[in-house]
Amino acid sequence: MTGHTTARQRLTAELLDALRTDGGVRVVTGEPGCGRTTFLDHAARLFRGGPVRHVRADGVRELEEALRTAGPLLVCVDDADLWDAPSRAALARTAGRIRETAVRTTLLLTVANHRPPPPELADLPVLRLGPLTPGDAALLIRERADSAVDPAVREELISAAEGNPALLLALLRSLSPDQLGGRRALPQPPAGGEVLADVAGDRLPDDPGGLLLTTAAAVRATGEEEADAALVLRAAHAAANAPLPDLLTRSEGRLRFRSALMARAVYATASSEDRRAAHLALAEAATGQEGILPLLHRAWAVSAPAPTAAASLAAA
Repeated sequence: MTGHTTARQRLTAELLDALRTDGGVRVVTGEPGCGRTTFLDHAARLFRGGPVRHVRADGVRELEEALRTAGPLLVCVDDADLWDAPSRAALARTAGRIRETAVRTTLLLTVANHRPPPPELADLPVLRLGPLTPGDAALLIRERADSAVDPAVREELISAAEGNPALLLALLRSLSPDQLGGRRALPQPPAGGEVLADVAGDRLPDDPGGLLLTTAAAVRATGEEEADAALVLRAAHAAANAPLPDLLTRSEGRLRFRSALMARAVYATASSEDRRAAHLALAEAATGQEGILPLLHRAWAVSAPAPTAAASLAAA
């Protein structure tokens, strides 16, 4: 991003400085589309100490040879979670050797966060990439848009993307010049099922029991990041000890998606009928609970104006 130092670039430079003194290894993680590969590219451009090596899944021997290089070295491994288990184990042993010895090597691995982390890499220090700042998101729009973007449209796109660079670019691709210029209305919501599916790609699994959609509906209605596990499991007619899909994690009686983007994608790509059915099941599972939760889900389950439900929700 010429002429402007972004927050990500500053973070990369600070990380490279820190790694010179604290073991030389980081697992860089984040949700789909957050820019893990771009982060490695920034690191490769900013590294001034010596050569840079990009190692592929079949390149464990290449990694061993690279470590024999005299002087500082940066090794970048993208999508390490997609390596097979023996290769990941060899990678972890190499990372351990770098951390425990005086080898002047910096090792950056990227791992997606929408599924369970590989056990072989679980003990390595982690850097989680957060969302783009609004300023960096605006800069990305300015650099990548093919036509002029109206300021109000730009702000709506930044809000819809929630700091995810791949989603922001997918939104830009989905809109016409007239929509970008503010001369035609944007679709509502701007980040609909097709756009979110574009970013999620083949990471969206089948959901035969509806547990993913029910969890997505639970967090969508409340605006929270997690939901009551017992409520969701009752609504989905799932056993309390049922194994969870990889996209979900459970802690202290709460269910949450590992990735907020995947939660949005699961909900947006479901049919409107299935979404309403999930909210209705949650409302029925919450019957008898105090508060507005049952009413809230019933409101999300309606398909036409419902004055009685609206009045009840307003009163509550």
